[in-house]
Amino acid sequence: MMVRRTMQWLFFGFVSLPLATASAQVNSPAPEPYLLVRSMRMLQDQVASGRPEALPMLNRVLGHIAEQLRSAKPEVWQKPANAYAIFVYLLNGGNPEVVRTILTSAKLEQIAPKLIAGSLAYADGDSLRVIENFQELPADVPSELAASIYLVTATQLSAIDAGTALKRLDYIRLNAPGTLLEEAALRRGLIIAARLGDKDKVRLLARNYLQRFTFSPYSEDFFRQLVDALMELKDKIGNDEIEEIASLAWPGARLPFYLRLARGAIVSGNLSRARYISERADVLAVALKTDDTQAKLYLAISNVGSDKTGEAKYVLSKLPRERLHDRDVKLLDAATAMAGKILAQPVPQMETPQQAAVKMAPSPASAPARAEAIALEPADPIIDETRKKLDAIDALLGKARK
Repeated sequence: MMVRRTMQWLFFGFVSLPLATASAQVNSPAPEPYLLVRSMRMLQDQVASGRPEALPMLNRVLGHIAEQLRSAKPEVWQKPANAYAIFVYLLNGGNPEVVRTILTSAKLEQIAPKLIAGSLAYADGDSLRVIENFQELPADVPSELAASIYLVTATQLSAIDAGTALKRLDYIRLNAPGTLLEEAALRRGLIIAARLGDKDKVRLLARNYLQRFTFSPYSEDFFRQLVDALMELKDKIGNDEIEEIASLAWPGARLPFYLRLARGAIVSGNLSRARYISERADVLAVALKTDDTQAKLYLAISNVGSDKTGEAKYVLSKLPRERLHDRDVKLLDAATAMAGKILAQPVPQMETPQQAAVKMAPSPASAPARAEAIALEPADPIIDETRKKLDAIDALLGKARK
């Protein structure tokens, strides 16, 4: 009930209220900082759930809370709940200048010095000192604050100790389910789990996100992180397992995911995966009645070098270049050049039985002379030419990646 009243108090000034209610709100005392921050966190959780009106409201509420914290009386910070709320506010998008002023002026004797030092370092953007001071937390730190600290340090910590970083993100998922903290922990855990080679963890995190935060405004970042994780896993995860993950996404999100993954597979040289994914992207684009140019591009590229090279080159020549991003136009040009070189390669003539018999007949030359002849025999020109063309193709693709 108290939090609900605080939410109403926060929204005053942003919504229309009757005059009598407005007058009562103006004369009522400001809620304590811990209630303000708790209300902020509730609004952030609504953002994570996909409520469209919550995000613009959050930005205004954050500014309003900053003003209330700035004008709070010094004795307010002697209450541990209010003191800890300052750190939660900072680590969840709060104004660093406001927090820095409070931390450097208020007497927070009940708060561990490293907690203050780590928070000041975070306000200053000093990631090294943040890790140093937040490496071990006091036992009495509230779980919401611990979760916030674990989240903001996960990326930096993963470069030092990926296993511990992933365990800290698991702590968030267990202790803050359904919140923006969990939503962010799922996103950030993907690439860490992938670098550890844990495909089952990647699948778990992806499944949890798609089942719980489909409409989050940060879902596009999730899909970018997921593609990066799948690229990191390479052949450790199968196409059928990727398809299982993709099936949980709504079709409008699944198509850009397919396209991003197909392009990544092409650039990394995994053409079999690119073919599998781009085929699904092409089918889905047709079903959604949307532009399928990008899907057809990736499918054609994945077929260059196979027995469908001629067909792929024809498809590439018919694609409308104006519908492609500049980086995909470069990829189109590289693939077209590759297909042309492959198709221009002469086809070796099949050897007749008579020619084979002549070759197998014993030569009148002596064994040493024959050995010398073999040693001096030039390399197969077709193989040499093929190698040169493949090197050129690699160079073209290298340029397309940039």
